[in-house]
Amino acid sequence: MIHASEPALPSARPRHLTRREVLGIGAAAALGATGLVAAVNGSAAATGTGLTLASAPAGKRWATVWEDRFLGTALDLSSWTVYDSPGQTDLRDQQWNDPSMVTVEDGRLVLRGQPIPKNGFGYVAGTISTKGKQNIGPFGRLTTRQYLRPGLGASVGVCLFGAAQDEVGWPEAGEIDATEIALARSGAPFGSIHGPGYSGEHPISKTYAGPLDSLVGRWVDHTLEWEPGTLRWAIDGVVYHEATSADPRAAAGWPFDAPFFVVITLTIGSWLGGDVDTDTWQTDALGVPTARAEFDFIRFEQLVDC
Repeated sequence: MIHASEPALPSARPRHLTRREVLGIGAAAALGATGLVAAVNGSAAATGTGLTLASAPAGKRWATVWEDRFLGTALDLSSWTVYDSPGQTDLRDQQWNDPSMVTVEDGRLVLRGQPIPKNGFGYVAGTISTKGKQNIGPFGRLTTRQYLRPGLGASVGVCLFGAAQDEVGWPEAGEIDATEIALARSGAPFGSIHGPGYSGEHPISKTYAGPLDSLVGRWVDHTLEWEPGTLRWAIDGVVYHEATSADPRAAAGWPFDAPFFVVITLTIGSWLGGDVDTDTWQTDALGVPTARAEFDFIRFEQLVDC
């Protein structure tokens, strides 16, 4: 099959190793998503709940407390660390996390994956993290605006990990998968939480089963709304999953009322991503097949008094 060449960056809409190793920046392969395995083994599916994200309550407004709009020509290393580390082989990752696969172009973060062998892995791809540099929460609203390219075998995740991970371990510190998407199933994103007694292959998780157009080839807002005892996941403002501390599966603990750090990742060939077919990938200017995810911004807001 002839590869489609990689087009120019699109215009955004107007701006309105092991799980424990993930947390050791610089030593670990970072994927941050045991929910990947859960999706393959079967998480619950959901259409939209019929709810949309609510406006701020009376007397309150949403205020941005941290944001990266990826302006300039390089990643802001005061907020982010770029991974140079192996993928998680327990999740069947087939990529080395390579800094060359992370760029900032035309006001967007770009993560790439390419079939370039490195250190025993067949691919390279990009992953970044705010661990040790920028925590968010507890409580507020996290939004990423994403544009995904076609690429069977690639998957994209925005995952949060408890800032106390090094002290108390995983899953005790908690993990919130704000969004995970296998490009082979690009109309079925899912959100998950991992905590004591509900982790690994058994998180509290739901997949958006539709109706939802493919998330490839268009700008989409992915939002996590975070309140005491409650988390909600939404695509373009439509809520598709809600998890609460009242869920009997969370009886052993709810570690989400605490600060978290952020991991944004592109992986290749994981259990979630599935088998790789580079004939479905676009090619870069040199003709190299390239899986690609773009982020217009990441924004964390909290409610404040008017």
